Amino acid sequence: MEIDYGTYAFKVVSYYFWYLCDLFVGFPLVIQICILIIMLSICVGIYLLCQTIYLYRKKHKRRKIMDKFIELYRDPMIEIGNDDVVHEPDEIAEMMNYDRRNQMSVTEKRLLVQMIADTKTEITDTRTDAGETINRTNFHNIITAFGLKSFFETELQFSRIKYKVRALTWVRFLEESVPDAVVTPLLYSRNNDLRKAAQAYFMWNSAVEPFRFFDDGDYDRYYRDWDKIDIHSILANRRKAGLTIPNVSHWVKDSRNEKLKPLFASEIRYLNKTEECGELFDTFIRTSNIDLKREIACTLGKMKHTDDEQNLVDAYKTQVEPVKVAIINAIVDMGTGRQVRFLEQCYDEAGDYSVKFAAATALYNYGTAGRMAFDVKQRQAGAKYKWIFDHINDPIINRRNAV
Repeated sequence: MEIDYGTYAFKVVSYYFWYLCDLFVGFPLVIQICILIIMLSICVGIYLLCQTIYLYRKKHKRRKIMDKFIELYRDPMIEIGNDDVVHEPDEIAEMMNYDRRNQMSVTEKRLLVQMIADTKTEITDTRTDAGETINRTNFHNIITAFGLKSFFETELQFSRIKYKVRALTWVRFLEESVPDAVVTPLLYSRNNDLRKAAQAYFMWNSAVEPFRFFDDGDYDRYYRDWDKIDIHSILANRRKAGLTIPNVSHWVKDSRNEKLKPLFASEIRYLNKTEECGELFDTFIRTSNIDLKREIACTLGKMKHTDDEQNLVDAYKTQVEPVKVAIINAIVDMGTGRQVRFLEQCYDEAGDYSVKFAAATALYNYGTAGRMAFDVKQRQAGAKYKWIFDHINDPIINRRNAV
């Protein structure tokens, strides 16, 4: 006769439950409540102890696997990544003594990918200091040698959400790719983190309308500060890879999220998109976003878009102090030499120390005529403003006084 262990266990637990109930049924209510709390605490404690033991054993097991991978593969991987000679996947597998017929578990593959990413970071940091770059072809062949390209696809299709997000991050960092057919379903996931990660990967290297998400209210709604770094990284990668980059000024004007607009204004100068500067000043006038005004002024200055120099000068008086400082710096960056009188007026009329300091610094850096005007202002300065000129003439004065 077969025993139903589930039913048997339920009966045992039920028996002792009712036994305890009968045992304490005659006690006062307060005592019964205390006993109930103690029993529940014991059960919770046993559960937490079991969980702690399980997590410790799991962590210990993962650590052993990672140590094994480091011992077997780390040094050969560094050597291959530093080698200027391209090695094929079969050759790499032989150099690492890896039997490609050997099937790793999913956990082992996840840890292996983590170790490869750590090793790549280590090599990149070392070789960047030497003014060199790693051999990316060899790193791609390392991933191929371990059969990880198919692993990435499997992770994105069948694993849990947190592993899908991690896989997308790994693919981007390792500069690999997965078929668009695998990523496309994730673009519309109901999970915010997964959807954002999939959209970021899609913009990273796709050629099929990669930036359509910026026109989607959903992207703006779930915008995070981390997205600033992510978007900059995406645009930088596309420029390095020679992929298309759209008209960024379009989102300076029309993005639904005001936090995104200053980012795109700064990306115009980073990407050196001089052809888009002509549309920025109209946005500068219309917007009330102070951060956006500052970034537009900075971009026009760094890009030396002198067509808008006089427009910035004319708009100066109606701006708040941070924007005034940005306009002053933009005039210096343009360096036309035509605005010495304007910078003198900025200094004379400034009611804010930051604006007065920026105007004096601008005169100091604005060519010969500006330096002459700076000397005049320095001679005329009273004790109240003498510190401004002392600091401009000797920027490390604070450090020396501290010593």
